[in-house]
Amino acid sequence: MSKIRVGVIGAGSIAELGHLPYYHTHDAVELVALADLDQERAEVMAKKFDVPHVYSDYEDMLTKEALDAVSVCTPNGAHILPALAAVKHGADVLVEKPLGISYAECQKLLVAVEQHEKIAMVGMTHRYRNEAKALKAIIETGDLGDIYYAKAQILRRRGTPTGWFTDFAKSGGGPLMDIGVHALDLAWWLLGKPVAETVSGHMVTGIGRYDTAMQSRWKSAVPYNQDNRVFDVEDFASAFIRFQNHLVVSLEASWATNGAQDDAIKIDIFGSKGGVSLEPLTFYSEKANLFTEANIAVDRNDPYETEIAHFVSSVRQHKQPISPVTDGAYVVRMLEGIKQSAEQKKEVSLTTSNSTVG
Repeated sequence: MSKIRVGVIGAGSIAELGHLPYYHTHDAVELVALADLDQERAEVMAKKFDVPHVYSDYEDMLTKEALDAVSVCTPNGAHILPALAAVKHGADVLVEKPLGISYAECQKLLVAVEQHEKIAMVGMTHRYRNEAKALKAIIETGDLGDIYYAKAQILRRRGTPTGWFTDFAKSGGGPLMDIGVHALDLAWWLLGKPVAETVSGHMVTGIGRYDTAMQSRWKSAVPYNQDNRVFDVEDFASAFIRFQNHLVVSLEASWATNGAQDDAIKIDIFGSKGGVSLEPLTFYSEKANLFTEANIAVDRNDPYETEIAHFVSSVRQHKQPISPVTDGAYVVRMLEGIKQSAEQKKEVSLTTSNSTVG
C-alpha cells in the first residue's frame, strides 16, 4: 500500500508537539504540506519537519496537493471551517479538541463527513494513554458492578495559558474548553458513553489575570500570541451531569485556584462491586470480605504518538477511529450545556431530539 499524503493546517504548538513529529517519523506517511496564516512560522516548522510545501491559505493547499488526510491544529474557534474544507476536498481529517465551540457547528461537520464518507477523528489524546486503556479493559469486564458515580477533575492553581486561550472569540471558553474537555471526555468514554439527561454548571472568573511570582505557566511559542490582553473567559468551571441508569458525573476544571495542584487528570469511578482511579492507577474491591486496593501496572506510552498512529491506521483501513467526531460533537453538547446552566443559574436538559451518541 502506498503512503498516505498528509497536510497540516495550523503551525502552532500543538502541531509542533503533537502532530508534525509523529507524521514525520511514520513509515506510512508522506508529510506533504503545511498551512498557516503566519507563513514565516509555517516555514520554520516546515524546515524542522522536512515539509516540502508551505501555504498561507489552507484552501490553496487543499486545492493543489491532493491530500489523503489532514490534521486541523488551529485555535478552537477555527476548527470546523478548515475541517469542512478538507472533507469536501476528499481528505480524511483529524481535528484537535474540542471539535468546535458550539454543537450546531459540529453538526455541520458530521453531515459533511457522512455525505462524503470520510474518516473523521477528534484529538481526544487521553483515550490513547495505556493507563486509560487499562481502566477501560477492567470496566468492560463488569467487575465494578453497577457504576453509579464518577469524578473527573484537573485543577491548576496558577496555570492560565497565554495567548488566544483567554479570548472567548477564539477559544469558546476557558479551562472548560481547554482541559476540562479532556477530563469529561475521558470519564464519559470509560463509562461507555452513556446518554446525558441533565446538567448543572457553575463557571466563574475567580482569580483572572494574575502576576504571581515564580510560578510556571504555558507560554505560546509564537511571538505574536504571547501578550494577548483579552481575558473574557472563566478560569474555574464545575458541573454535575446526570446520565441514564442513575449514573452521575461531577467535573471540575481550573486554570487558577487557591488550592492544591493536580499534576494530571484525575478520574475516580465507583461501582457496587468495585472502583478504579486513574491517578494513581488503582483497582478497589473486596475479596474474602476484606477491602483490597490493587495497583495496576502498565508501561506509559506517548499518547500523541499512539493517537497519530491510530489515525493513520484508520485512514489506511478506512475504519472508524476510537475517538470519532460524533463523540467529539456529543462532548461539545455537554460542555455547551454546562455553559447554559451556569448562565441561567439552573439545571438544564440535554435530552433533545438531535442529541445522539456516536
